[in-house]
Amino acid sequence: MLRLGGARSTIADVRVPRITVSASAACLPLIAAFPGLAWAAGADTHAGFGPLLFGLAILVLVAKAAGLLAERWGQPAVLGELLAGIVLGNLLPPVLGGTLDAARSAPALQFLAELGVLILIFDVGLEADLRALARVGASSLLVATIGVAAPILLGWAAAAWLVPDSPRLTHLFVAATLSATSLGITARLLKDLRATRSAEGQIVLGAAILDDVLGLILLAVLSGLATSGGAGTLSTLTIVGIVARAALFLGLAAVLGHFLSGPIVRLAARTGHPETMLVIGLALCFSLAFVAEAIGLAAIVGAFAAGLMLDPYGQGVRARVEDVTLSELLHPLSTVFVPLFFVLMGARVDVAALASPAILALALALTACAIAGKLACGLGVLAPGANRLAVGIAMMPRGEVGLIFAGIGATLIVDGQPLLAPALFSAVVLMVLLTTLVAPVGLRWSLGRPRLDA
Repeated sequence: MLRLGGARSTIADVRVPRITVSASAACLPLIAAFPGLAWAAGADTHAGFGPLLFGLAILVLVAKAAGLLAERWGQPAVLGELLAGIVLGNLLPPVLGGTLDAARSAPALQFLAELGVLILIFDVGLEADLRALARVGASSLLVATIGVAAPILLGWAAAAWLVPDSPRLTHLFVAATLSATSLGITARLLKDLRATRSAEGQIVLGAAILDDVLGLILLAVLSGLATSGGAGTLSTLTIVGIVARAALFLGLAAVLGHFLSGPIVRLAARTGHPETMLVIGLALCFSLAFVAEAIGLAAIVGAFAAGLMLDPYGQGVRARVEDVTLSELLHPLSTVFVPLFFVLMGARVDVAALASPAILALALALTACAIAGKLACGLGVLAPGANRLAVGIAMMPRGEVGLIFAGIGATLIVDGQPLLAPALFSAVVLMVLLTTLVAPVGLRWSLGRPRLDA
């Protein structure tokens, strides 16, 4: 999912009342795993390390403050973090001089932001319940299928029409971004509206999980095509090969998790330190991300597979010493690194490009296609009496998942050019913003309006 929401605070309302691991202690696995990170930040000397730290301090503090402010206004934290990045990247560089500009483009910060994405998707994998997926029924399956297929068709048509000079793979990647659904934001909205256990809520949550899995496979296909030579290799055999690798990779992780997750947790519990589970979890997350890239898949596919392996039924991997879940142990890390990713994504948005009539028209067309494609999900609801409009609106927010798709597209290079050029990236991010803003208002209205068939 690619249940692609801000920090994991938007994926789930995580509380950590019994955690004794500090944020600094939680960072020790990263320091141990990547001892050269600090040196990479300063390149060949220590001269640039101070400004980098100052830039990191600004980004982290602003991201957190913006996320909290957005939540106070009843919006997902990811929206505040993204808007903060847009402001920092477009309005404040003249005020802050070159410090922030140098920091946001530093490889070390990009690396930390990508770690945040891996941690986010790893946590999504931990919450995915394979048994619940097996029980979701025909409605969730149809809703997820339509929710992926319809936006892809509409998005591809819009991109091919409005940016005809872009490679065919670019059109497909833009379309794939429209197919995403943010499980975290959707789950949070349903929880706030006390609709999680309703018929609509159960259908949407099952469909959103399936949507994430389909999105991961789709992302693996497009990333594999981009790294294997670009638009000239869109052969059926190539696509089938990538889909087979992704399905086999995720399936093997789930099977191994069924047999190995229990022994791994018991081994960690014997140490008497809950944070041992954190070290094991991060090591597995990063290792499978490496394996995924090695076989031509996206690193986040490996992170999701690691979550499935450690907790295939979404029940909460527990280091039994203090009854602390792995998701809770991840919380200090995700609080820092996940917002960093979103604020840096916002900083990449070129507001001046949106002043171009062509780019603004593309952004609005993509938004219209994104909304229409997800509203079509309601056609897949088979349960009698269910609110089809509410189901479609609940599947609408792209949130963090759409941003992850866009971020990966901006870093993939085909024929010497980024798959998503800066102007096109800005249009896609605007689409993500608008769909994420519309969903909470629309869902409250659709669930609260009188039902003619009640």
